[in-house]
Amino acid sequence: MTSLTVWPTGVLARYLTKAAEILSDPEATVDVRKNRSYGDSWDCRGCGRGSSSGDTDAIHRGAQEHAETCRAVPRPYYLTGKERSGE
Repeated sequence: MTSLTVWPTGVLARYLTKAAEILSDPEATVDVRKNRSYGDSWDCRGCGRGSSSGDTDAIHRGAQEHAETCRAVPRPYYLTGKERSGE
């Protein structure tokens, strides 16, 4: 059975990364957010890469393309000091 994960505040869409698929880790995602000052952005919770743009479609395409290939695993809570689901 798959467990449900609470999305962080402001996340509009999530794409599971390759690492999420391999490890069955629902926290290994690329998150898309809306930002008033510079448009939409995506951030990978595994490797930390990201991008921002005023073009919403380009942000979603970029996030999905990155997620399909990223094998980085999110750092555990005890190393970052941040809750994984509530960043």
